[in-house]
Amino acid sequence: MWPEELLAKAPQYRGKTLYDVLFKNGQVDKFPLSEARELNDDAHHFGFYIQKGLFEEYAEFGRGHGHDLAPYDVYHQVRGLRWPVVDGKETKWRFKEGSDPYAKAGSGWDFYGKPDGKAWIISSPYEAPPEMPNEEYDLWLCTGRVLEHWHTGTMTRRVPELYKAVPDALCFMHHEDAQARGLRRGDEVLISNSRGEVRVRVETRGRNKPPKGLVFVPFFDARILVNKLILDATDPLSKQTDFKKCPVKITKVA
Repeated sequence: MWPEELLAKAPQYRGKTLYDVLFKNGQVDKFPLSEARELNDDAHHFGFYIQKGLFEEYAEFGRGHGHDLAPYDVYHQVRGLRWPVVDGKETKWRFKEGSDPYAKAGSGWDFYGKPDGKAWIISSPYEAPPEMPNEEYDLWLCTGRVLEHWHTGTMTRRVPELYKAVPDALCFMHHEDAQARGLRRGDEVLISNSRGEVRVRVETRGRNKPPKGLVFVPFFDARILVNKLILDATDPLSKQTDFKKCPVKITKVA
């Protein structure tokens, strides 16, 4: 299956399958099923603890280079760790002497990814957004993700535990913005602008706490197509679209 020109450079691949090279390589497959956690029970299909093997192989590339990760099992015990993680200790402030183990003594701040130890700061002139809130559309709408669902939720919404945790997209509002519009938590509202409209329920107490003047609606819920509202302006240099913010108005559904 391997072309001869590749085998000439890497003769160790001769007679091996892609599976042998990627998984049965003595690194990924070295952790037995006896170590597998309950949430990794799909590892039994492989015959070894594939999740741990892949993670540890990946982590080896960053250790000792300022991208250190903790051992795989540690992440089952904690919510998260700020890297680099050296000798089991996370880095609270990266590049800061005394906090980041890779920052040189006496440096204060050491941006060690650059030869001169200095950060690259690129400035550019301010450009106003293509659209701003006005008298009719007086709120900023911001879209994004929630912890439980990835992007449009086509996979994560099929996981019962994740769906149960966050079954619906909500409109997170500052409580004063809600009160000013006669809205209460759980009310159904219409979010609209010149491009479209969606119906969604208001949340004023959730973990997302927008500032006044801004509402947040995630885009994982196919029943609430918040993308109908978003702006399609494109940056002329990066070609990135401005999907994150646009003006909207919110009215209560009778």
